[in-house]
Amino acid sequence: MPILPPKDAKSVLRDAVRAQRLAMNATEVEMASKKIQNHLLKWLEDKSFGAIAGYLAVRNEAIIHPAMDQDQNHDRRWYFPRVLPGQMMEFIAWRSYEPLRRGRFGIKEPGDGQKLEFQSRDVLLLLPSVAVDQHGNRLGSGAGYYDRFLRSLPDLSRITLVAVCWDRFVLADPIPAEPYDVPVHAILTENGAFELSKKV
Repeated sequence: MPILPPKDAKSVLRDAVRAQRLAMNATEVEMASKKIQNHLLKWLEDKSFGAIAGYLAVRNEAIIHPAMDQDQNHDRRWYFPRVLPGQMMEFIAWRSYEPLRRGRFGIKEPGDGQKLEFQSRDVLLLLPSVAVDQHGNRLGSGAGYYDRFLRSLPDLSRITLVAVCWDRFVLADPIPAEPYDVPVHAILTENGAFELSKKV
């Protein structure tokens, strides 16, 4: 039987938090997600983002996409991730009445549509997060898609990063961070939006 290498601290933490998240029942997830959507819409009232890059929730992540139908800025488009070969991703414009396709890993994603060019406007990027600490260090799913995507962009100055996370997983203890990790500027939970950076 092969000997597996020991898990690093981030992997151990990720597994523990994900197990707790999966134990949440559907009613709890739905009710808390509606609170997050309302906090997001309130927070956006005095923001001038030209585009919002969201995500479609899986495995008891906070559900955020219904907020786009109530966004009062009708000139602002919402975009959602589509997985590309080579473990990369892009963001495609999508509206709630348009069909989705089943992408890699069985996760729903937009089909054909306008691609978001991140350098052309101020963008709010909502990051699905397993956990986040009070310094903005985020724990993702472990696949590294968002890390690789952010590293592929030549300039992050027009992008505001917001970790979306259940409040119980906003950790007081710091999450181990790698040199290439980019801290978020704000945290969005069912208890509100909390800004960590003067950028927002």
